[in-house]
Amino acid sequence: MSLIAHYLHKWKIRLGIFFVLVCIWPIQTWVISLMSHDALTPYEINLTLPLSDKLNQQYGLSASSHIESVFVSGSFSDWHPDDAYYQMRANGDNQWQFTLPLHHGDIEYKLVLQVKGEQDPIWILDPYNPNTSVNPWGNKNSLIEVADWPKIALITQLLTFALIGSFLLFCLLEPLLYWLLHLKMPLHRKLMLTNVLILVCAQVIFFSYQLHQNRQLIKLSVSDTLHNMHLLLASNQVDFTDLTNQKTQIDKTISHFFNQATTRIDKKQTSLFQITLSDFAVLDNDGQLISLHHRQQNESIQLDRATKLGFNSTSDYFVKGMWSKLIPLAKQDALNGQLITAKRPPAIRHVETNKTRQGEWVLGFSQVMQPIIERGQLMGFYGGSIQVKLYGAELLNTLIFQLMLLSGVLALASWLLMSVGKIVTADILTLTNWTQKVVKGDLTQKLKLNSQDEIQQLGDNFEIMRQSLAESFHQIEQQNSNLFKEAYFNNLTGLPNRKKLYADLSKHQASSLLVFNINNFGEINDFYGITTGDTIIQKVANGLELSCAPHSLYKTGADEFVVLMACDCSDQQLQQLAEHIIDHISHQAMTIDGNELYVTLSAGGAHCVNDQYSQLHQQADLARRIGRRQFQRYRLFTPDMSNPKAFEANMHQNRILVSAVQHDWVTPYVQLINPLSADAQPKFECLMRICLDDGTVLTPAMFMQTAVRSRLYPRMMKTMLEKSFSLFSQLPYEFSVNISLEDIADTERVAELFELLKANPETSTRLTFELLESEEITNYDLVHDFIVKVKPFGCKIAIDDFGAGYSNFVHLMSLDIDVIKIDGSLIRNLDIDTKAQHLVETVTHFAKKMNIKTVAEFVDSEQVLSQVKHYQIDYAQGFLLGKPEASIEAALSIQRDNSA
Repeated sequence: MSLIAHYLHKWKIRLGIFFVLVCIWPIQTWVISLMSHDALTPYEINLTLPLSDKLNQQYGLSASSHIESVFVSGSFSDWHPDDAYYQMRANGDNQWQFTLPLHHGDIEYKLVLQVKGEQDPIWILDPYNPNTSVNPWGNKNSLIEVADWPKIALITQLLTFALIGSFLLFCLLEPLLYWLLHLKMPLHRKLMLTNVLILVCAQVIFFSYQLHQNRQLIKLSVSDTLHNMHLLLASNQVDFTDLTNQKTQIDKTISHFFNQATTRIDKKQTSLFQITLSDFAVLDNDGQLISLHHRQQNESIQLDRATKLGFNSTSDYFVKGMWSKLIPLAKQDALNGQLITAKRPPAIRHVETNKTRQGEWVLGFSQVMQPIIERGQLMGFYGGSIQVKLYGAELLNTLIFQLMLLSGVLALASWLLMSVGKIVTADILTLTNWTQKVVKGDLTQKLKLNSQDEIQQLGDNFEIMRQSLAESFHQIEQQNSNLFKEAYFNNLTGLPNRKKLYADLSKHQASSLLVFNINNFGEINDFYGITTGDTIIQKVANGLELSCAPHSLYKTGADEFVVLMACDCSDQQLQQLAEHIIDHISHQAMTIDGNELYVTLSAGGAHCVNDQYSQLHQQADLARRIGRRQFQRYRLFTPDMSNPKAFEANMHQNRILVSAVQHDWVTPYVQLINPLSADAQPKFECLMRICLDDGTVLTPAMFMQTAVRSRLYPRMMKTMLEKSFSLFSQLPYEFSVNISLEDIADTERVAELFELLKANPETSTRLTFELLESEEITNYDLVHDFIVKVKPFGCKIAIDDFGAGYSNFVHLMSLDIDVIKIDGSLIRNLDIDTKAQHLVETVTHFAKKMNIKTVAEFVDSEQVLSQVKHYQIDYAQGFLLGKPEASIEAALSIQRDNSA
């Protein structure tokens, strides 16, 4: 931040404070003027005689004492030596009164009684003024307390000026010091410059105070000189009540004393004690000049100045020029009795010498005016012009001396601070260099300081911090090592894991890769237990390490290992290595807890083509899975195994299914299940379709596999069931829906199904669930529990596609089955396939015995239909009798057409 920015920081607040402080000056002046307005109102002294018996007894008077006169005695003014007594006026026989003029400050007085027949007067306190004071001799005087408002005004002005000056000094120094301390320089230089600024400011303040004190002393000296002139005139019987007619006496007295005097020059004293009047005048109470006198050595100089300025005489030069503004000012504040000072007017100042102007500028004034007050009345003024040249020269000498003193102090202080600063800076530099090494990671070096102060404490704390950091970093290194092992190595085998494999592949240092998988490892875990499975993994890992050396081995899955080869190898070499490893592991028995176990491996290999390092693992694993499905123990990846178009088609189909779920495109189509007896009612099977917005209808063969893999099937099945219930809720027909073992095993789907059954109790009695026989039923308890729970709702259970896949008559005996749907693989060639005929005959005969209804699927010809009827199957379903339709009415219309 620049210096200007420091000064502008919070400038609004500082300007506001400065404005408030400046406003204090006129406010305090107005308050003091208001309070001192009537401070000098004359004080009425009254005395009523005779005094009380107590006072008579106190002062040695009697009731018969005759008071001839009463005086007021006190120190009322230093200007009037004959005014020590004021005689009180008698108002009647027993009343005495006097109006006492006041001046600023305390006034002490006593009443003096002149008793007839007594030689000595009697001094008493004013009985009507309770305020008293004790003089240095222990005697009491009556006291009139008058606030010294001129002094109060001067003190408050000085305090306000000091407050404003201090605030300005703060506003000047604070940003400067803040900016200075933030400069990029050595600390000892900052300390030195800060010290210089503070000492200079302190010296300026001291010099200003000294200048003010000198001015006050000079004012007292000039006031004392005027006082002496006043006493001189008074001693020569000048009547101050009639100054206008006393001109001759005044001129005679002043000429005898003043004109002949010269300016005193004493080389042993400072000019402060040599300030004297060069010109003296007496003016009446209206400011008109009565007498003007100059020291003899100055008279020709003043006359020359008057001539240069165009005045006719020195009298006009002073009255109309020098004192033109001073006289009105003196008349305005005359009754305060204070000495009034002023500078020469600008129009006159230019005729003075440089020394005179310099002295006047430093002193602050060169002209004075003293009111002559007698008994509270303005009688006239004393005017004077003082000699200021010597003071200016003396001030210059004082200033030079103080500058020399300041220079010496600054030099000494700067040297001391520079020395101390360098000592402190040396420790700080040591600390800085040490911290830089710590930042770079060097925690071995100990910090050594010898300052024995706060820096030493800081250094000790840093040393403790270093030790703590060193210990923490050591622990962090251990933790990082452990985390690295946990992140990149398998805990069971200690081999690098899948993440480490991909990190190494990213370095582009592999040429070929083999993936090995322990066949049916899940069954091994289930049969022998996890502990045995872990032991097998460890033994396989050890065998692989021995057989795949010098290539890198990784454990990338629960039962998967990867061998990474950095060197180039051919297809045959890669196959030989894979088969060698498989033979090494498969042909050796693993002895675990006294049991000999054998494991087999399947492998896939891939070469890096076009720098596709990241694809190596997926390609080799894909080749292994394809080979495993084809009962090959090793398969090499070829580009045709990875079909990007098929992947894109799957993604496209997945997006269609997502849209189908979001836009409610899943719709149940119905296919007629036609009864083959006259007394039976038709039934319908609800088949899932997706109706796209362009009119295309998708069958399950086109999307079901993708729906199951993309986990969208549950949501589609829920919609299918809800719409099927809605479709048959107002119709009397029975209907069936397909349900898989996966649906039954999902508790959330079963719960939603039961909620649907509860919400539609009447429709539920017409519902048949078709269990897919093509899926092997391995959990009879789960299926049995489902059948038990849906039977109370009136639902029926059908075995769908009976005769395909894992068909088993045990299902019919173990489960409460209502309907058998014979698979189309038996029905489609029933008219020509004798084996199918024998099997269908067996099924229908068994169903009749078990009171189970039968349905023939895929009836697509009259010959097949004839055979179905021959074997007394209850219902027939197929394209011959009706294709799946979007509505029940459309499905029934086909039945009507067939009937016709």
